[in-house]
Amino acid sequence: MYLDRGEVTDLSAVPPTATHKALAELGFSPDSPDVDQREALHSRLHQLGLDSVPVRISGLRVVLTDACNMKCSYCFVETNTGKPDMTEQEIADGLTYLFETNAGRDEVAIQWFGGEPTTRFDLMQYGDTLADSLAEQYDVKRVRRTVVTNGARITDAMIDHFARYQYGVGISIDGPPAINAEHRRLLGGQPADNRIQRNVRRLLDADGIHVGCNLTPTSANIGRLAETVTWIIDHLGLRFIYANTPIPTSGRWTVKGRELAQELYQARLVALGRGGMMFSVLDRAFQALDRRRPMLFDHMQSDRTLNVALLPGNRVSLCDINFTSPSFLHTLDEVRADPNLLGGIAKTVAPIPECGQCPALAICGGPSRNEQLLIGGDRPDPQMCDFYTSTVEIAVWDSTGVQ
Repeated sequence: MYLDRGEVTDLSAVPPTATHKALAELGFSPDSPDVDQREALHSRLHQLGLDSVPVRISGLRVVLTDACNMKCSYCFVETNTGKPDMTEQEIADGLTYLFETNAGRDEVAIQWFGGEPTTRFDLMQYGDTLADSLAEQYDVKRVRRTVVTNGARITDAMIDHFARYQYGVGISIDGPPAINAEHRRLLGGQPADNRIQRNVRRLLDADGIHVGCNLTPTSANIGRLAETVTWIIDHLGLRFIYANTPIPTSGRWTVKGRELAQELYQARLVALGRGGMMFSVLDRAFQALDRRRPMLFDHMQSDRTLNVALLPGNRVSLCDINFTSPSFLHTLDEVRADPNLLGGIAKTVAPIPECGQCPALAICGGPSRNEQLLIGGDRPDPQMCDFYTSTVEIAVWDSTGVQ
């Protein structure tokens, strides 16, 4: 817990002072904890009105197709299976549900996803036009539109469309060609780095488009994340970088947790020093200390709303990175009839006794529902534990707060 000068002075006075009381409410005690802290965390969550059950769906990750022009070794989506793409009617049904659920609210979010979503740009155009009319019909003030793309097949028509709707365009790229091509190649096996870099420059030159980088830590860039971030900012010109947490597609992490935390921190400093911004799970620790609130509900937005994946066949997955687990899958009609189904994604906080002694308890909270399903139990991967405890150590002695 970071204390300012006034609080340090207050803490040195005879208790109970305001600082003593505030720390006690947060679960701190004068002595080292010798009891399970999970009950204290649950009490704190209740006191703050924080709950792991989402209140409604406020955003859709629209999975237009599983067709993709690239074959990335770590992708969590099974691509090019030959399954039917989404239809216009399915998009209309999904967007209608989204807007009617959020009638009168300030914002909804639509993210076009795949496969490679630009292979069905026609569906994106249809959906954006429909979203405008639905926003007016249901009095939704703003539609936030994003697309996640490998950037290899961007056309002038797409750029014009993205600019018109002030898109956020996330380019999935993991570093310079020698790094990126290690895991990201076209279906024919050849790299597409030159083409992607040209398209990034075209997107940056257009007015009204917010372009960023989705960076995934892989075996090719671990140990070189600071170098990778330098290249992304200085060479590509992308100043907003989001680093994905390694997705344990096999149920286990493939990187060392402590090393990853330290690398993300160094890369974060590099980004800030070059006028960029890099966000990762590391920022949850900074935000928790800065706001003095637990930050363990990573499966939903800060307002307790949920982004879900809209899939072909009028189905949604409550987990937007798991499109196959039956426990997450429902039809639109089922979700519309029973909003309590959203509780199927709710996180079980601190599921094992060891969590009660963990310094990262209020930042990690244990594995997500998706991670528990992949692991086949409630015991987290040791590398995940190392990662979160390391993020706490870093945030405590850094104390620079939120970017």
